[in-house]
Amino acid sequence: MFFFGRQRCLLLLVLCLCTLFTNSVRAHPILVTEPHSTPLGAHASFLVEHGRPLQLRQAYRAWQDGRFDRGDSPIASYGIGSSPVWMQFDLRNPSADWLPQTLTLGKTWMDHLHVYLLQDGRVLRAWKAGDGQAATAALVPGVGYRLPMQLPPGDSQVFIRAQTPDPFVLSVFLRSQAETSAAEHRVQYGYGVLFGFLLALICYNLMLYLGFRSRSYLYYALYLASFIGMCLSYSGHGFSWWWPEAPGFQRFVILGSMVLYGCCGFLFASCFLKLQEHAPTVRRWVIAFCVAALILMVHFVWIGSHVDAAVLAFNFVTLFSVTMVLLGVLSIRHGQREGRYFLGAALCSMLGVAATALSVRGVIPMTAVTFHGVEFGIMLEATLLSLALARQMRSQEEALRNARRLYRIDSLTGLPNRCAFYEDTLGIWSTAVRHDRPLSVIMLDIDHFKDVNDHHGHQFGDQALVAIGDLLAGSCRAGDRVARWGGEEFVLLLPETTLAQACRFAERLRRAIGNCQLVKGNNRIRLSASFGVVQRGYQASLNELLREADRKLYEAKQQGRNCVVSARSLETA
Repeated sequence: MFFFGRQRCLLLLVLCLCTLFTNSVRAHPILVTEPHSTPLGAHASFLVEHGRPLQLRQAYRAWQDGRFDRGDSPIASYGIGSSPVWMQFDLRNPSADWLPQTLTLGKTWMDHLHVYLLQDGRVLRAWKAGDGQAATAALVPGVGYRLPMQLPPGDSQVFIRAQTPDPFVLSVFLRSQAETSAAEHRVQYGYGVLFGFLLALICYNLMLYLGFRSRSYLYYALYLASFIGMCLSYSGHGFSWWWPEAPGFQRFVILGSMVLYGCCGFLFASCFLKLQEHAPTVRRWVIAFCVAALILMVHFVWIGSHVDAAVLAFNFVTLFSVTMVLLGVLSIRHGQREGRYFLGAALCSMLGVAATALSVRGVIPMTAVTFHGVEFGIMLEATLLSLALARQMRSQEEALRNARRLYRIDSLTGLPNRCAFYEDTLGIWSTAVRHDRPLSVIMLDIDHFKDVNDHHGHQFGDQALVAIGDLLAGSCRAGDRVARWGGEEFVLLLPETTLAQACRFAERLRRAIGNCQLVKGNNRIRLSASFGVVQRGYQASLNELLREADRKLYEAKQQGRNCVVSARSLETA
């Protein structure tokens, strides 16, 4: 008797625990007269279908039997390819009148949403929504599906059946019409800021491409445009605006745009980081990775395998983010100064993509921050990549200036070369001709320079050229032009200078060169130079004037060197 009495006590205890458990699953009713700014997932209970689809009466019976599980997160998330899920929550309207409320269900990519309002087991109203059917006025881009409701006095229940092969993310809000409108405006303003920021960057980079013809700017604009396309597809803007009657297209456009976004990112990274030059093997692997992803996506779309396409798209974007970080590390190892900006941008993007991907797959809790992580990440990434492009542009401009300087400057003496001399003196020649002003040319050549190289070495000969170049540059006026003409020859153009003045100046230079002593070991070596001087007169061009000066220089060498010969053969040493 004691044993059977003990059994009855245990059975009674189990029944009490079951009753308590059933009551714990059934959450307290939601007071609809109070504001609710957060999703209702934590106030609801859920049932995942297994086997045959459940009808409403079967789901209602399962709820009565306590087979629904209490929600533990404001937003329900069940990952990719989930079975259909039933959601139930109780409502309480303490007033005596029917109360208008708005039920908002997200996300916009949910294929099938069946919503039922019940009271005392009777269906008061039913709705259908989702991107598995043509878009209706219930679709609010960036928000979800908006369903106006009239809630009866007393207690009522809402049952929702949600189904999608995409990542299962169900956020449910119940708010007044004013609160719903304000929340929708906040979301639309956020997307407006995002799209406006990215469009401005696209236009800016397209203008830079047209100006500099650097493909990095074009590919970066394409990369940003692909993100906007992806964002418009998964937020529902494209479905609402451009293809509302094409739910079949909407099924795959989000997933396809994700793969296209990653491919455009790799295209930009390959060009910006010069992978073909620094890491050709890595570039080939990246190309193969992108081609394989595109082929697989086309295959899954062709056979209609939505779940496989979703798994591919999310895995590809995740691997894309990780690979971009690795490419940034690789660029730093190769000494690319822009690599630090690229790595920082890639890290921001990776964290944002990881937060969104993991939250929609149910790995981490779904919140507004984690869901919009990819958008926050892309804004930070776009800012840092813009800095990287600007840094690259400054580097290119600096390299171009250095190249131009090297193109114009003689690397040994630091004087302008022949090309720079022509560029700098054509304007001076034109001014002298137009206003009939005096203009003279001095051409000089170091005497016996070959012997200097042969006897003392080319290094000493270079020292001699540098010393004479410095002497000439230090002796000229601000408006004069001096250049190394080639070999051991130098040329000077003297504006506002007559032949007599030029000859006197050449004689001073001749003496200064003669007084210049170069030291090699214990020896002091003197140099000398021959000069040819002419003034502009009958010559029709600057080249004719220079040829005349060269002839006078030749005459100076014929007369024994170390002398000045002008058009009038004025002076010899």
